[in-house]
Amino acid sequence: MARVLLAFASQEGHTERISHHVARKLEDLEHVVRLINLTNHDGEAGADDCDASLLAGSVHRGCFAMELSSFLMRHGPAIRSHASAFLPVSLSAASHNQCEIDAVGEIADRFLFEAGWHPDYVEHVAGAVQDRQLNMVEKVVMHSILHQHGEEADPSGDTVLTNWEKLDRFVKKFAARL
Repeated sequence: MARVLLAFASQEGHTERISHHVARKLEDLEHVVRLINLTNHDGEAGADDCDASLLAGSVHRGCFAMELSSFLMRHGPAIRSHASAFLPVSLSAASHNQCEIDAVGEIADRFLFEAGWHPDYVEHVAGAVQDRQLNMVEKVVMHSILHQHGEEADPSGDTVLTNWEKLDRFVKKFAARL
């Protein structure tokens, strides 16, 4: 049984949903998870007292949330001292266009380089289009992008592109290392 830190920055809520899913899967594998919502400025007590770390953050307009890099600055030495993984969340992770996949990979690589962090694993996770979080122009643009990629917007307004089975396989692979 390992103590796992799972810190995340979620702007629209889907990265939070992914993080809770990962936490449940790790707990099912009998690990203890310390979940920290960086966007809500949850307390960080115990962040340095873990056996492994997972950080998750969504890409918006080519960047990760400042809370994620600030957290890494504060807790980087502890995170670098044990097994770690980074979960970049983006719509591009669901793309079939290699240029888009490469672009989000470059964004993640730049973030990791600037943070001076070399996680053991980087697992790109497809995000979601949540209409309630978008203004009318953003909604039209996002639905157009979905359509260009052969995806249809869910009538509920919550179009989830996350491949949960792939994410579960990653969690098992990461947990096996602990």
